Amino acid sequence: MSNPTPPQRPVGPYEKSLVESRANRKALEAKIAAARRNRIIAAVLGVVLLAGAGLGGFIWWRGRESTPVAALTAAPSKSCPDRTPVSLWVSEAAQPAVLALAKEYQADPASPCVDYVVRGKAPIEAMIGLGQGQPDRPDGWIPDSPRWVERVNETAKLNAKPASAFAKSPLVIAMDPKQASTLDGQPKWLDLVASDNPIRMSDPRSTTAGMLTLASALPKLSAEQGRVVIPKLAKGAAPSIDDLFGIYDATPDKAPAFPVAEADLIDHNRIFPDHKMVSVTPSEGTPAFEFSLVNVATDPVRDQAVELLRAYLMTPRAASIFAAYGIRSTAVPVTMPTPQGSVGEVKIGDTPDAAAVTAATNVWQSATTDFSILSVFDVSGSMKDKVGNTTRVAITQEAAGIALAALPKTTKLGLWAFSIGLGGSVDYKELAPIGRLDDDSHRAQAATAVASLAQNVGGGTGLYDTIWAAYQKVKSQYDPDRVNAVVILTDGRNDDPNGISLEQLKANLRAASDPNKPIAITTIGIGPDVDPNALTQISKMTYSDFYAAPSPADMTTVLARALFDHQCQNGRCV
Repeated sequence: MSNPTPPQRPVGPYEKSLVESRANRKALEAKIAAARRNRIIAAVLGVVLLAGAGLGGFIWWRGRESTPVAALTAAPSKSCPDRTPVSLWVSEAAQPAVLALAKEYQADPASPCVDYVVRGKAPIEAMIGLGQGQPDRPDGWIPDSPRWVERVNETAKLNAKPASAFAKSPLVIAMDPKQASTLDGQPKWLDLVASDNPIRMSDPRSTTAGMLTLASALPKLSAEQGRVVIPKLAKGAAPSIDDLFGIYDATPDKAPAFPVAEADLIDHNRIFPDHKMVSVTPSEGTPAFEFSLVNVATDPVRDQAVELLRAYLMTPRAASIFAAYGIRSTAVPVTMPTPQGSVGEVKIGDTPDAAAVTAATNVWQSATTDFSILSVFDVSGSMKDKVGNTTRVAITQEAAGIALAALPKTTKLGLWAFSIGLGGSVDYKELAPIGRLDDDSHRAQAATAVASLAQNVGGGTGLYDTIWAAYQKVKSQYDPDRVNAVVILTDGRNDDPNGISLEQLKANLRAASDPNKPIAITTIGIGPDVDPNALTQISKMTYSDFYAAPSPADMTTVLARALFDHQCQNGRCV
């Protein structure tokens, strides 16, 4: 029985927004226009090294080396033959400014002997990657809202100390100049979200712009309006800010207006002078992106370097650098010019508190398609392999636990483990059935299942039998109102001599597949010993893709994408 070719897998929020970091985009401005429309997975999370000396990051088999504190405070007249790498994770809206600021700071003879390495990170990535046992954890983190710090503390048990904002960038509505010229005065939030031609939002569950917009606009809606407006906004939501800018650059006359950080709008206009947009500010005022430096360093050298940078962030020179990138220092007042043709004076209002954000995202979640996911974890013997001072399974276990805590409570989730003979006559064992996470008993069972992964390690990799069984399980419990997916995480190749072959597995999947009931099989390969060709074939024939995690640091990206990066298209969710 032949099976129709599955629809091309939609590129979801994290795949689109993470494919190119701000660092890469600033280094390749001449190629940006083409890159926004022709992104490739291979460019995920580019790294920019500042002031010469390189950073190896976290290497699969090694931990970070330490440098004496005295080496950071060499006399200004002395050179720095050895610089200490200090990793910073930065909100994308602030990344260009932080890159420029770090470069200038390091050029100062009085600065410490440090290389500040700046990486753009999405909030979900931070939630996973900031776990205490995760490799390549940063030394400093610059989020763009205190709400993300609260969520990371809750999900990753980070206990990060709150930090005052060193800079802000107000939320504005980016609009085509011609469209803005037709406005009858300064609009209200209600005009922007509830009109016949509303703004288009980015997903409030994964972007700060969407989060702030929803939390600001929702209180302006009556219950009756909310039942109509929120589903409409959710249906048209874009995965990322870059996606919205890309749509505008391709079709300026047809693209809707959308909320962004003022810094993002200014940055876009600098890169695309032929496609400049203007800002429109709601008459009630607007919340701001708030940039703070959270110190998560685990050794005294890098802790000192982060604190020295914190002091520099509050200087007048830092304020002038921020201003050049459209960011307003909180220490030194600056006047920001608005693009010609903009509507309304920027008036920064209160930032929505945690309760308002939770209420807004709960309403949004109820208006969108939920997930039904069976997560399947390799516990073969190689998962005991050492990674620095920990193991592959320990890293995976913690990352999975954080991801579990970050998933919406309305998600349906099940967990399996697999290795040859783990389930007696089969290679897999159910640790938690597929069930709703808003059921406290099921959430507790899922958390216990994640915590038990290390206890099950041993044996070979019974991969193909497990994939086929997991697919059949999800099909038997198919939920037409949800994204139905199997997420396979493995560090090896199929080595079960008594199991089905790759060709048999593919034939089974072709025969069982129903295009009206799509089930995505997302595969994640950890380390160098997987078979990327086989895993790619399996995923691409089932509405998804294979993601490589060659080092533990990559787990941050791939787990975020695998568990959160699903899209609905033409009534089918994959």
